[in-house]
Amino acid sequence: MSIRKKTSHPINLKALYNGKPKGLDALKRSLERDFFAETTIAIHPNSATKVDLVIHLDCNFGLTESLFHLNNGNWGNFQYSISGSVCTSPFHSGLLELKNENGVVFEIKELSFHLRDTSIIISRLPNCEIQDNLESILDAVSANFVHFTKGLTKMPYEIFVPVYEETENCFSCSERKHNKKPDYLEFWGLYFEDEADSSIYDVQNKTIIEQSSFFLLNQWG
Repeated sequence: MSIRKKTSHPINLKALYNGKPKGLDALKRSLERDFFAETTIAIHPNSATKVDLVIHLDCNFGLTESLFHLNNGNWGNFQYSISGSVCTSPFHSGLLELKNENGVVFEIKELSFHLRDTSIIISRLPNCEIQDNLESILDAVSANFVHFTKGLTKMPYEIFVPVYEETENCFSCSERKHNKKPDYLEFWGLYFEDEADSSIYDVQNKTIIEQSSFFLLNQWG
């Protein structure tokens, strides 16, 4: 991959390609503190004015415990406005600090939580940033927990957020999604240890759709 030698932008591209943007360690420490997790952050310069981040959070507890802490306000450090909507999180403040320190926009391309019993892998949607939707995604995981675990009988070892049907006829609910850009709270992918094929989880209808052929939206970039 070549590096542009001339740019009017003040960003140090060579430093970014070496994974050394200013403020990255501060973001890493913030995420480790607020999510009780060991954190790794990979840098993927996208252009002279944009950098993608792939963030992995390794937590030494299971999904049930993490959701318990989330519901008690002790996991993620989400700050709420008077109206009850999320106004900031470690991601918002950390990404803003990276932008101010380096003079370039940082965006999360993929965020994954690796828990003791499952992994939640969130891929960015076009014009729909992960950090702006993370609290809603985690709340949906909590609200749908009984349903995607099949009545608390089976825990998926991986949950992909979101997935998108490859053809119009892929699901019975395809008419609902026709000509509509997908979002994080429509379909998720589930993998279970004793099942060879993946399943699709319909978030809105709280239903598992047995289907192995789907298109992961992280390919949208």
